[in-house]
Amino acid sequence: MQKIYKEKYDIFKLDYWQGASLVGKFLMPKLAPNQLIPQNVISFNERNNIKNPERHWLDFFVDDNHYENFWTYLRNRIKSLKKFAGIISTDYSMLPEMLPGQRIWNCTRNRIVAYFLQKQGFNVIPVASWCSKEDFDWCFDGLPEKSSIAISSNGCLSTPYGKKMLLAGVEELQRQKSPSKIIICGRSSAELKKYDNIMYYPSFSQRMQERIKNGK
Repeated sequence: MQKIYKEKYDIFKLDYWQGASLVGKFLMPKLAPNQLIPQNVISFNERNNIKNPERHWLDFFVDDNHYENFWTYLRNRIKSLKKFAGIISTDYSMLPEMLPGQRIWNCTRNRIVAYFLQKQGFNVIPVASWCSKEDFDWCFDGLPEKSSIAISSNGCLSTPYGKKMLLAGVEELQRQKSPSKIIICGRSSAELKKYDNIMYYPSFSQRMQERIKNGK
């Protein structure tokens, strides 16, 4: 295909995935594997209030409105993000109410951001997400095998359908990618105790609830 990339097309951020190996049905960037374990994780919307960022990892398991423009201004964030020990990559939402193309695009953006940050030398743990079994044909494309991979259980355990899809997705992620570690942000589920490669850390809302409880 003829290449027509020019600076005026930068709104599409075509340079974010230059040099990537593109894999799967929708040609998503292939990410490098790692066995990283995050420590002292905070959310993107907490980043400006942290005194020792080098001791913390940053995640994006908060509402999309807190970081929607992260995609547009990613290059401008590099210097400030370099202060942190590592990044759990973006989790642009995939929701049942979305059109299929919207889910595919958000999954693609998650993969592109992770690739770009890896290329810039960040410690990056990629994120897996899904919202239906139909997504399993492509939603794990580009994720590395035998690597640390993060997911969120936020909101998934509050409805029967959400719990069913969480458990089905974890099973499929295990089958397709054999992750060295699945790092779950949020509540635990008894049904996942059968796996020995899962660890948890509290979500932003869980941490806020704990602070309120302790009067902080």
